[in-house]
Amino acid sequence: YHTLGTVKKSGKPRAEAASTGSSNSTDYKATILLFFDGGADTWNMLPPHTCDHQIWEKYEAIRGGPANNSSYPGSIALAKDSLWELPTNNSDHNCQSVGLHQNLHTIKDLYHAGDAIFITNTGLMSQNVSKADYRNQNVQLFAHNAMQLESMRLDLGQEAFGTGVLGRMRESLTANGYSADAYSITGNQISLIGKPGSPAPIVLSSGGMKKFDPRADDVLGWWGPEHNNGDMTPRNMADFVRTLNNASSIDSNMMAETWSIKVSEAIAQHELLYDALASTTTATTFPATGLGEQFRMVTQMMQTRQERGVERDFFHVSIGGWDTHSWVLDNVANNFNAVDDAIAAFVTEVKSLGLWNHTIVAQFSEFARTLDPNTGPRGDGTGAGSDHAWGGHQFILGGGLKGGKVLGQYPDEFKEDVGELALSRGRMLPTTPWDSFWNGAAPWMGVPESDLDNTLPMRVNFDSSVLFTKDQLFNP
Repeated sequence: YHTLGTVKKSGKPRAEAASTGSSNSTDYKATILLFFDGGADTWNMLPPHTCDHQIWEKYEAIRGGPANNSSYPGSIALAKDSLWELPTNNSDHNCQSVGLHQNLHTIKDLYHAGDAIFITNTGLMSQNVSKADYRNQNVQLFAHNAMQLESMRLDLGQEAFGTGVLGRMRESLTANGYSADAYSITGNQISLIGKPGSPAPIVLSSGGMKKFDPRADDVLGWWGPEHNNGDMTPRNMADFVRTLNNASSIDSNMMAETWSIKVSEAIAQHELLYDALASTTTATTFPATGLGEQFRMVTQMMQTRQERGVERDFFHVSIGGWDTHSWVLDNVANNFNAVDDAIAAFVTEVKSLGLWNHTIVAQFSEFARTLDPNTGPRGDGTGAGSDHAWGGHQFILGGGLKGGKVLGQYPDEFKEDVGELALSRGRMLPTTPWDSFWNGAAPWMGVPESDLDNTLPMRVNFDSSVLFTKDQLFNP
């Protein structure tokens, strides 16, 4: 950029960005997208329990037979007596109760407290699907990369190409007078991206932030004294960069000026976050796991809301290890332990901050798994796994939820030759789109009804009966 015209310095320091002020903490809200990377076997997160049409017996059969039975060595079914039984509390559901994996005891407690909702047989969809037309989705079905990307974008028609569902929500909120930030604690994530020109989301390490210029007292030896008029006085690198990008005159190189503005803004933003985070502590001990550290960082960022002057926050966290082509029972059990431990600490900490009623955690995965197991790595059923599929289940957590209920419907047939929703090996066509939850969550965050079609461009393809409203999902 600096080669496209002369840079003319004004000799004045660049004006600092105006302070964002302080947030109205009573109106603060945060949404955390918890992504299970790899395609989670949520059929073993939330199996049927007491249902119409003998759904439990059909689940047990297609998963390879009764659990813990030597006659069925390749079974990946869970034992019914190992599950937490949860009443669906929904007269329209075809199950009176569902089972919850025994390692998810914190989520069980949240459900009974009215702070959790489950949605059954949900997934990425651009329109209602049937066996005749299910491939007309404008996405490579059953593929990790494509379905991860599109589950975070929720725009298969590419109405807002290159954006994510949380990024569009943030744009709407900003346009309607809210101060909103977006942070990924797990690398770059398209879920948080808005349209070109929108503020970019910030990627944070779960370990916190490093101060810009870790060699603050180092001599600028790499310049050499001959380039510094022989002056070897220690320099502060941040100050040096600021001076290098000081204000320019009105007839200076526009591209260089734009570069300097962005560099200066980035340094100022980094310093604000670094100082704000340095003042935070957590009263809760978080598990020393990837997800535990991510959730800890989320709570620390929530504590800085007033320094940042925000009313709305969006976060993306994730946990991998769900691509269970083998040893699905062991791997899923271990993953659920890690999830439950991290959520337990997170909920405890957020409650101590007085923000639990202002927070939701929404769990997603690119797809669920085949109900019919494979034969395992040795071909004899030992270490059996499940393979890429489609429809599955999700949970939503939060103190403001009208929870303690199961929404959606459980498939009542799992075999391709008899089930309207079943493809080969128990790959289920979803009946509730991912958009259903966001249709209620976006207005809860403050997105106006008039902007929902822009925020959720695929929702117009679904009947309103499958789109949950704010009043269905949240307390007044």
